[in-house]
Amino acid sequence: MKRLSLLIALILLLVSEQPALAQPPDPPGKVYLVVVDKLSINDIDAKTTPALAELARKGAVGLVSNRTLGSSNTENGSLTIGAGNLARTFSPGIVAYNVDETVPGLSKSAGEIYQSTTGIDPGSAACVLVSLPALAAGMAKENTNTRLGSLGETLKEHGFKVCLLGNADNGYTADARSRPSTAIAMDGSGRVPLGNISSHTTIPSASFLGLETNYGFLQAEVSRYREAADVIVIELADLARLERAPAAFPYVFKAERIRLLNNIDNFVGELMTQITDNDLLLVISPSPAKQELESKNSFTPLLAYGSGYEGLLTSGSTRRDFVVANTDIAPTVLSFMGIEDYGIHMIGQPVIAKPAEGLDTLDTAQSLAASTALTNRLRSPLVKAYVVYQIIVIALVLLLLAVFKKTFQWLPPLVLVMGVVPLVLLPLGKISLPYEWAYGLLALLATLLLTWVLSLVFKPNYYKAFVLVSFATLLALNVDLLTGATMIKSSVLGYDPMAGARYYGVGNEYMGVMIGSSILVCAAAYQVWQRKWVLGLIGLFLASQAILISTPGLGANTDGALTAPAAFLVTLMFFSDIRVSLRNLLLVGSAIGFSVLGLVLFDLSRPPDLQSHVGRAANQVLTGGWQEALTIILRKASMNLKLIRYTIWSRVFLAVLAALVVLIYQPSGAMSRLKAECPRLFQGFSGILVGAVVGLIVNDSGIVAAATTSIYIIAPVLLLIFSQSEEPCQELIPVQDER
Repeated sequence: MKRLSLLIALILLLVSEQPALAQPPDPPGKVYLVVVDKLSINDIDAKTTPALAELARKGAVGLVSNRTLGSSNTENGSLTIGAGNLARTFSPGIVAYNVDETVPGLSKSAGEIYQSTTGIDPGSAACVLVSLPALAAGMAKENTNTRLGSLGETLKEHGFKVCLLGNADNGYTADARSRPSTAIAMDGSGRVPLGNISSHTTIPSASFLGLETNYGFLQAEVSRYREAADVIVIELADLARLERAPAAFPYVFKAERIRLLNNIDNFVGELMTQITDNDLLLVISPSPAKQELESKNSFTPLLAYGSGYEGLLTSGSTRRDFVVANTDIAPTVLSFMGIEDYGIHMIGQPVIAKPAEGLDTLDTAQSLAASTALTNRLRSPLVKAYVVYQIIVIALVLLLLAVFKKTFQWLPPLVLVMGVVPLVLLPLGKISLPYEWAYGLLALLATLLLTWVLSLVFKPNYYKAFVLVSFATLLALNVDLLTGATMIKSSVLGYDPMAGARYYGVGNEYMGVMIGSSILVCAAAYQVWQRKWVLGLIGLFLASQAILISTPGLGANTDGALTAPAAFLVTLMFFSDIRVSLRNLLLVGSAIGFSVLGLVLFDLSRPPDLQSHVGRAANQVLTGGWQEALTIILRKASMNLKLIRYTIWSRVFLAVLAALVVLIYQPSGAMSRLKAECPRLFQGFSGILVGAVVGLIVNDSGIVAAATTSIYIIAPVLLLIFSQSEEPCQELIPVQDER
């Protein structure tokens, strides 16, 4: 009986569907990472590059934002891609060799130099980064948790081998070696297990390049290492060599570029025929071409070809169709290899493909790159003109008030323009015009027309006109955020996805506009209707604006989660006539802390690919501890200090602060009269000032948010002072406290 029972149990165990006896999952295929530096999305077409065009048609297409800790050059981009986090190079840059190559000037092999400078045995590595100590020392001074070589290190930890083939040597001098893709393939110790980056991967060029890629040799090397390697990184650097080559006539340069593109395309086409259904082919470019940078297009293409990659590319980092980050490439490779835990050192998210729904993905990507580049070209002249205009108007008004002790009829419309421009610039990018200068002309005409209409309707009470246009701007921003922020994405006062600091939600410029205009509109309403139920509605309205600004699925502004509640709660405290004391400030701080904590917990509860900056920062802190929190704080402070020094917005904020100081004394008694006759407005101005200061402190682009917020102090204050010269403030806003 016992034997029968054992036999039955054995039979049941064999036929059981328990996971312990399930068939192991199929091993992942291979990843072929083809690095074509200086490749543009506009280089890809069916005539010049038929294989790349076919890859785009059969696979998936994306545009890469190439943000680094420094400029968007080849070495910085390569380090960032390999780290999955922002990085930059330091002198002497990326210096790498095959272990048996002789290092010029030292008469020793690269392996020997590497071991003597790092103390690490190269072991069986094929290639080593001999400049690792210099790069590590430089990165240690940056406020970041970046780990160089995280991609290769994580693959090594999970038993996968990386192969690196090819180089970017130019051949003009004996030591003109360039091997930037080593930074993509290496592990955390600067070693690459397999590959060949020696001079054998290049041949003398028949043109003016000096050297060019030896495609036949690389194809043989790919076949040689295919079985041993799991991830093969192939550097095809001829386009980069062309940019470093001697100057040539434009038609010669163009013809040479087409020839090189044909060679690259032929290699990729041959590679496509060799990969299996389980493999993944990625074509990337670490840095944009010079000609694209000149047109303000810093996007580079990402082409993905393999099972599950059809249509358009996106990622949890960007939440934008066709747009991904360069820090997403390493997590994509790891995810394909079945590695889901990237640790705290990578900030990217795996790239995924979405159905294109009948779109010509290549054409759409090219159009998106062109429209984004257009916005970037328009941003500098339009924003600078707006900023300079504000400074000039503020200085002119103060000068006239100080010298003539009076205002002039033509001054209020000039101040009103300061509130009109943010509304005009919001939808401007959605309009298609044949010439770039036409956008500036349209913005000017629209601003003049709207200012003229408001002047006709509200003259001489320009303050009310400013409140109305502020409300209209706030309403437009609310509608836009609730419908996908399509206007903000294309506005010159929005953010730049090419720069990679933000991809969705509300940027710091319009965040400041929302905070300032929200408080101004509420203060204006409460000055007219000073009733308890109105104050309650104001509280609900400001709470809705704080949610809109900070919620991950809407405004998604991490720093706004602190700035908006602080400004709004202090404003409500002023409106409620609550005395400013340490106890009350602690209560406000506690309320802000709880609101931020709720936002963090909500974002953490969502899947990683849906989390915004809030959730990712919280994950980093939870994993890395207080050191990670300190790193984030120092990074934000460093960025803010840098922007204060270099951005033109800092001039606006300083001009506003200077103007407010002057207005305390000139015209004599004007500010005290304003405080006495318009107390709720004055309290609102105080709340806006709090928002500007808090935004300045907690935002990594705080000076920008502070500058746009402060517009909603200085402009209405000036307009009210103008009105006081003609009529009493109580007639301007007739009200009695009826609470």
